[in-house]
Amino acid sequence: MRFLAKKSQNMTECVPVPSSEHVAEIVGRQGCKIKALRAKTNTYIKTPVRGEEPVFVVTGRKEDVAAAKREILSAAEHFSQIRASRRSGLVGQCGIVGTTGLVPPPPVPGQVTIQVRVPYRVVGLVVGPKGATIKRIQQQTSTYIVTPSREKEPIFEVTGMPDNVEQAKREIEAHIALRT
Repeated sequence: MRFLAKKSQNMTECVPVPSSEHVAEIVGRQGCKIKALRAKTNTYIKTPVRGEEPVFVVTGRKEDVAAAKREILSAAEHFSQIRASRRSGLVGQCGIVGTTGLVPPPPVPGQVTIQVRVPYRVVGLVVGPKGATIKRIQQQTSTYIVTPSREKEPIFEVTGMPDNVEQAKREIEAHIALRT
């Protein structure tokens, strides 16, 4: 019966968003954004069905659920701002640039996406505590990096300008070399 003595208890929390358009935006095409968020926060996220209340149900460890909730609410807020600015016509072609990891920036001409394969055992090392390492690499290199989920191949997808994605790849490899 040892396996019941988990230190951190699983919990479930409901995270409401303003509308089903917000749900679609947060879930992404074929669920790509919500899958990335599940992997990043190590939570199970039940997506609301169209026609039902727009409420996500997040299950996992307390701190992971809190992180997922923050990302969902921040993405919903981001989407509300974009819609409001579109209506008022204040924002040009660029839109508002998202600072959350959940909303990828709109594609820019000349941007490329590369795949950086790493050994399974170092995925967590590259992501860092609460995603700190991968966020730092994204900020330093002006790239957008999708972390592999547990079920998938250990491949990070790095999007940005060609020089920046190469720099991000070097940063990831250097980080691994330094710590293994």
